[in-house]
Amino acid sequence: MPRPKSMFPCGFDDQPWLIQARGSDKETQMFINPLNGSIEERNISEMHGQLCLSRFEEWLFLVDDLSDDCFLLNINSLTKIDLPPIEEPFSSLGFRILTSSPTSPDCTIIFLGLEENFLLFCHPCDTEWTKLPVDFDVDRVRNMFAYNGNLYVILHDIEIINLASLSTCCVESISMDRPDLSSFGIGSVEHLLESCGDIFFVRTRFPGLPMTTSIVDIEIYKLLDFEDEYIWLRVESIGDRAFLLDQNGGQSFCTQDTQFDKDCVYHILPCYDGERMYKICLEDQTIEFKLLTAEAAQTNSFSYWILTVRRPIQNDELLTSFETIACSEVKLVLQVCQNGCGMVKKDENVGAVYISMPLTNLPIDIVQSISEQLPLKDSVRLRAVCKLWAKQLPDPMKEEPMWLMSCPKKCGTCQMYSPCKGKQFTLNLKGLSSSDVPTRLLFSKDGWILALKGSNLLCLMNPFTNDFHHLPILEDDYSYNGIAFSCPPKNTPNCMVLAIFSPPRGDFTRIIAWHYGQEEWFEMQFDNDLPFSGTDNNHVFFNGEFYCLGRRGNLGVFNPENKEWRVLDKPSPIHLEAPDIGTEHCYLLECDGELISVFRAFNMEYVRVFKLDRSNMAWNLLEDVGDVTLFLDNRTSIARNLPRKSFGNKVFLPRLHDESNETTFYYCMKTGMHNPNFKVFREPYNCVWLEPNFSS
Repeated sequence: MPRPKSMFPCGFDDQPWLIQARGSDKETQMFINPLNGSIEERNISEMHGQLCLSRFEEWLFLVDDLSDDCFLLNINSLTKIDLPPIEEPFSSLGFRILTSSPTSPDCTIIFLGLEENFLLFCHPCDTEWTKLPVDFDVDRVRNMFAYNGNLYVILHDIEIINLASLSTCCVESISMDRPDLSSFGIGSVEHLLESCGDIFFVRTRFPGLPMTTSIVDIEIYKLLDFEDEYIWLRVESIGDRAFLLDQNGGQSFCTQDTQFDKDCVYHILPCYDGERMYKICLEDQTIEFKLLTAEAAQTNSFSYWILTVRRPIQNDELLTSFETIACSEVKLVLQVCQNGCGMVKKDENVGAVYISMPLTNLPIDIVQSISEQLPLKDSVRLRAVCKLWAKQLPDPMKEEPMWLMSCPKKCGTCQMYSPCKGKQFTLNLKGLSSSDVPTRLLFSKDGWILALKGSNLLCLMNPFTNDFHHLPILEDDYSYNGIAFSCPPKNTPNCMVLAIFSPPRGDFTRIIAWHYGQEEWFEMQFDNDLPFSGTDNNHVFFNGEFYCLGRRGNLGVFNPENKEWRVLDKPSPIHLEAPDIGTEHCYLLECDGELISVFRAFNMEYVRVFKLDRSNMAWNLLEDVGDVTLFLDNRTSIARNLPRKSFGNKVFLPRLHDESNETTFYYCMKTGMHNPNFKVFREPYNCVWLEPNFSS
């Protein structure tokens, strides 16, 4: 019998939805529209008192949270398939999965033990559950995925279990390498999913523990079978599809003729403030999120993606192309074509600007007015029309005091965004154009950027002059809290690069350093006399030493002359106990010859700025920062007095509003307000604040 249409939200059959079964706490079920965040309550009697443990397409694996009875439910037809009672206590069970639709002959419901190394399974027609030993550590399992008769268990490697072997009471498995780690963050969540007959591996990265903080990076790999050898190939695009990830696993969805954006990953995560839906756009490498419901912060009622209709996905080639976008409020195209007499020739096919005088006679104030209305890249081209204009028109690159540079793809093309004018243009970097590995921007100073190519090759580059320097290859993959250099490499031999790692418990600090001209890095490790819990921010070279800010607000200092590390007892920490990882961001920066620290809540509930009183070695809270503008980010934080007074006493973050990128998020120190809504902004996850420097 088909279900009554009124039982489900309008449009339930046309797009993916999120469903939350809340056990005996409430009789109703929650349906969430991921496109607008709207929530609709529905009363489905078959789901009363049930918790959802897993799902496959339109099928739910439900368990009664009071009796532990379980069954499968088709959300389309409300068909119910009873399963045998689970004799094992739920407290002893960990990861679970519904491998396929019950209409498939290999449909299996599987639990892994939580501490004991066993596998518990049954088929829809079985009368009891079967328990089998496994030869891997279940407490190291990160996720599970089933496809084509196999169960893939993600551990340090990937165990592939033949589902047919379960019926023989002998678990047959083989091991396969998982993709190498090549991104950042302390925590990660890993998923396997199928799309167009291919298997994809998705790793999302966090600055702290998963489920407590925000996503900072993502990697996607496609599994290739090359001459009977499995190879993971990293991809930068998933074409016209979207990946839908949740606590249970991942699904692929065709976005054609829907309101879902293509080439995006939608990831449902319970965080400290509730359940969030992160949207990670692979095309421009930006992240945004919506707070869907606060209920998941207090209960175990997590939301799951439901696909009631499977949409065909074309197996198109995974793309790595990048489109240049130029944005401005006024779009003006200036076409000037000089003929032999120095006059402008009209082009009848386009809307041209008529100029009835030689270009050199055109009033420079008119040309400058036109230049100010153009996108940055066209403003640069305008200066190249004639030598006079190149001399008299200001260089837009040099005029801007601050840039936000993002590196969306590995093709060497970067985006330069001006927070002052709300414009952006594309910049090609020769040093990166031939790179076949992703490039991660780590730090900037005086117009120079420290970047990571792949997982162990660092380089220094000036995007304004295209100067490029490779550093020695790291012995191990890059995995540090922060990194900085003392000065640009042109000031050799004083240029020193320093990377630091301190674990959350703060009992030791590991340092690697490199002096310009040396052929290798030197590594040191120090036992901390005082706890110093590292955080994901970069240190500051100040008065000949590197100053580092810990999560509690205390300072650690490295002296490059004697190569000694010390944790200062003063200033006293801002916090008696370190905040939970990811709930607070902290930054250290130099401002007019003084050290400034900034602490802000992850959700922008507060922003506190302190100045170091060096005479008393104490942090003094500042009510405002005067005419100074603070540009904050974990990679680079900069304090500057800008010509525009309207920018003073404000804190800017690398968050951009809507597709036009014409607005940058800021927090006003005077009013204590941010403009506009913090949570509607997109944040590039590979970017850095940058000051222009045209000196080689």
